[in-house]
Amino acid sequence: MNVFNMVRSKIPIEQFPDEELLFKVEEVSQTIKTYCNREDIPNELRFVHTNMVIDVLTQEIKAKEPSNSMVAKSVKEGDVSVEFGTTTTASEQSTMIILANYTSQLNRFRKLRW
Repeated sequence: MNVFNMVRSKIPIEQFPDEELLFKVEEVSQTIKTYCNREDIPNELRFVHTNMVIDVLTQEIKAKEPSNSMVAKSVKEGDVSVEFGTTTTASEQSTMIILANYTSQLNRFRKLRW
């Protein structure tokens, strides 16, 4: 079973169309290849790859919720003033944050670059 099919089996079809899902699988794939300095992804990382894609998709679902999109941009203490702004939901940023959660598993497959 490939990564796309494993992700599709865990994510409801109505939330993400196949094209968007395939794009996310490829995006995470490139992130893994870049981090590990490889041109391929070892078969042993199949489940790590799947879990990373699911985490990226979960982050996107959470980012679409209005309660999660507002952050405090500035806070003043005198006469208490809080200014809210929206978060940037850049796909690269969320992928890099998720990558940090999997570095211990990916480090075993890294290659040295000369």
